[in-house]
Amino acid sequence: MESIAELRALCRRENDEDNRKTMFLASRVSIYFTRLFLMMNMSANQVTYLFIVLGIAGSFSFLGPGPYWALAGYILMRLHVIADVCDGEVARYRRTFSSTGAYLDFLTHYLVYGIVLFAIPLRCYMDFGRFWSVTAGFVLVLSNTMNRASVDCWFRANFGKKGRDEIEEGGPGRKRSSLSRWRKTAVLLASHSTSLQTFLNFYIAAVILERLLALDLRLYLIPAYAAALSLFTSARIALTIARGRIPRRATYYS
Repeated sequence: MESIAELRALCRRENDEDNRKTMFLASRVSIYFTRLFLMMNMSANQVTYLFIVLGIAGSFSFLGPGPYWALAGYILMRLHVIADVCDGEVARYRRTFSSTGAYLDFLTHYLVYGIVLFAIPLRCYMDFGRFWSVTAGFVLVLSNTMNRASVDCWFRANFGKKGRDEIEEGGPGRKRSSLSRWRKTAVLLASHSTSLQTFLNFYIAAVILERLLALDLRLYLIPAYAAALSLFTSARIALTIARGRIPRRATYYS
């Protein structure tokens, strides 16, 4: 079996630099899990199935009462993200690329994100009896779905009409954004702060602090994130229409 450094080179993805900036932890530790999967002779599709199972299990874990269920859900979701990177690394190592695997990967994001973004507000409702938590959950699921669909639907709307360079910004060999550095920074901060992983980081911190300090922090965190995600999603859709291309996060790295 190759060394970790050799595996990194063999499994490196085309947009590895941008991926490392958008997935800070997973992109750096995934290769160690990939090495384990290769030693276990797992295929890329098998790692994708593991990615699906981890995501669903992690999502439903947030419905459990108390901090231990929340912590279990958080750990499973972290492993879910790592496995999401690993299936591509295994595919590049084995040179086995599957449309079915990629399709399941994309569908899983819709499924898992939808479950976890409703499970957390529902748990909050069960703990505090505030019905607006369920409303916030609906807003979160809808906003996240529209955020992901804003990319997928743009590709579908332009399928067969334009080349990829005309559909999206950024990426190797394609023109980067002409926005000033402070505007790029603002866009990146908005993108990172509204990501599911950032929300889960804040959520698990709120759960722990509630345990230690007896503060109902989730009652403030959930509606705040629902408002931020809905605003970001609306801005992303508007920007796609105005610029005529998908404003990918990679576009804003120089």
